[in-house]
Amino acid sequence: MELRHLRYFIAIAEEENFHRAAQRLFMSQSPLSRQMRDLQNEMGVELLEPDGRGVRLTAAGRYFADRARSIVASAEAAVDGARQVAAGQIGTVTIGFETGTAYWGQLAGIVGTARRREPRITIQLTPMTGAEQWEALRAGEIALGYGFHPADDPTLTSAIIARDRLGAVLAHDHPLAARDALRVEDFHGQVVLLQPWILYPRLHDDLFAMVRARGVHPDIRTHITDLEAIITLVAAGDGLTFLPENHTANLALGSAVWRPVAGLHHETLEVVLWRTADADSPLLRPLLNVVRDMTPARPHVSDGSGDADACVQPRPGLVEHVGDAVLGAE
Repeated sequence: MELRHLRYFIAIAEEENFHRAAQRLFMSQSPLSRQMRDLQNEMGVELLEPDGRGVRLTAAGRYFADRARSIVASAEAAVDGARQVAAGQIGTVTIGFETGTAYWGQLAGIVGTARRREPRITIQLTPMTGAEQWEALRAGEIALGYGFHPADDPTLTSAIIARDRLGAVLAHDHPLAARDALRVEDFHGQVVLLQPWILYPRLHDDLFAMVRARGVHPDIRTHITDLEAIITLVAAGDGLTFLPENHTANLALGSAVWRPVAGLHHETLEVVLWRTADADSPLLRPLLNVVRDMTPARPHVSDGSGDADACVQPRPGLVEHVGDAVLGAE
């Protein structure tokens, strides 16, 4: 039994006439009659019986007609769904994101815009560290990563969509808060509250290396996981912390203030990552198009020769600049 047999039978059941059913199916009456005889013989059940110049359904035929309609509708829905998946119109995209990116940055904008463009795509968000994202991407457990660091892996593509400068956050009545700008040396002996190293290993390593290179020894404490708790303690005068400048606008700092730090040469990044092999995935394409649309210009990329206008073709291991962002094969 094939799907076409069900379609033939449904047409006969609805028209109650072989001639009209054949016209509806754009075929001759003789092969249609033969197909129905073969179907009933295969099933061992009489589905149709003569009725004047036409036919009518037997009790078994009525039952079978209902099931046949359901089967054909399901098959057509499956075909339509497969076409929509191939076109990137439906499906589920899982995004891993680092703690903190949900409070600020472009993640909400990317998700919101993609949902407006393709409302039938389901987007799931799951928190994980950068290293966990890279492993999950390689394993196919997530389709997109969002965090603070590009992946040093040619199988993954990184797009840096925002940059920000790191500064210090401290209570408004802290002795250092009276200054318009701080120096790295000002942190000697100061209590610095940071989230655990496992959440932001590169940030911690960069900060530790910077202060030690200057002979500065702050009292660094990394036992508090929640960022809001750290901000609250900082505002209460229990220490200071570090945050990107633009992020402070989205946080309720209360009585805390942000100050730039001279000599603190550390940029924070917002990075979108995906498997290089998935760049043309129909399901992922709407999200990647949003990432590309966030920056309109595409200037040339330095090829490392010192010529900033030298054009470089994207390839695994290369990050391509798009406006103020970075986009392309990592």
